[in-house]
Order: sequence, then structure tokens, then C-alpha cells
Amino acid sequence: MYMDIDLWLEAFLEKLKELFGERLMFFGIQGSYARGEQTGGSDIDVVVILDRICGDDLTAYRRMLDSLEEKDLVCGFVAGWDELMGWERSDLLQLYLDTRPVFGSFDRIASFTADDIRRAVLSGACALYHTVSHNFLHARDKDMLAGLYKSARFTVRMKHYLESGEYISNMSRLSDMLPDGSDDRRILELASCIDDFDSCSMILLEWAGKIIRTH
Repeated sequence: MYMDIDLWLEAFLEKLKELFGERLMFFGIQGSYARGEQTGGSDIDVVVILDRICGDDLTAYRRMLDSLEEKDLVCGFVAGWDELMGWERSDLLQLYLDTRPVFGSFDRIASFTADDIRRAVLSGACALYHTVSHNFLHARDKDMLAGLYKSARFTVRMKHYLESGEYISNMSRLSDMLPDGSDDRRILELASCIDDFDSCSMILLEWAGKIIRTH
């Protein structure tokens, strides 16, 4: 099912305002809908920031989600503003870059450094390295490997941002920007076509390991 995401976001924003009033600090969309890469079954990945978050807020938000026809597709990031301000910067960077604002602004968190970007690349590579190795030795799950390649695309994107200063949201456009035959482009290409489990695992492990050693 394809939807007009802008109309949906407008209606969702009104529900958030009814629920939280002036406590709503920010609302945005990230993921495939923000990148313009959505399919009929794509998650609707929303970002909701309140002045603060308590258990009652999450319960009320959950009830609101349960009332939606698209409740099984809605996911995302929910936090209080003070927690957001104290968030690990390299992790917050990805949220900032990947979120399209619908209401409010992230301008107050926009002062990132080159070291924040480098740490984001390194963190992504470390997580991939550990999980690929574990999956290769123990679970040997091809679906998990496909998910790891999907995650690796975001590390490729951040690595390109670190090296070029250009952040490219759309993965297809990013692939076109990378040199033919480069390791980074190969990771993006394999993300859509996992064939041999062992060889694809080793390719991803070696790629992540090289980043860890050099960044």
C-alpha cells in the first residue's frame, strides 16, 4: 500500500498536538520515507521529542498508535529534550542527518565536529565487525547477514561524509557517487544481493576491520 506520506504526517502531527500540546518540541520523519526510497511495506520511522518523557507519556503514545490503521508500520525514536541534549554525539549525528523535520527544529544540536563523524564511522564498523563474526561462527543466519549489510550502508554513508564533507541521504545516489570497484561501493551493491553466505560474511568483516584499523 502506497500512501501520501505528507498528508499522513500532517494528520499524525495533529494527533501528537492533541495528546501532548505545547510539550511537543519536535516531530520528524527518518528512514526510507525521508530518503524517498520507500516501498509499499516500508516502516514509517518517526521522531518524536517532548520536553520530557515519563511512563504515562509512553503509555498515552502507545494507545494513540494502537488507534491507527498503520500501527504495525509505525516505529521510530522517542525521547525527552534534555536526554537528547545529553546523547552520545556520534550517535546523535546520525539522527540529526537522517531526520526530515515536520514540526520544530534540531538547530540547537547542529554543532558537530569532525571527531563526532569519525566516531560515528568507527562505532558502526565495530558493531558490524562483532556481529558478522558472531553470526559466521554461531548463528549462520543469512537473513541476519542481509540485515547487517543493510546497516553497513549507513556506515558507508557516514564514511563518505567524513571523507568528502558531503552527506548523501539517498542510497542509490550515494552508490553512483562512489568510485567503480571501490570497497564502499561493493558493500552497497551486496546489500541488495547476498548470495554466498561465507564469502559475503568475509567481505563485510574485512571491510569493517579495515575501518577499525584506520579510523
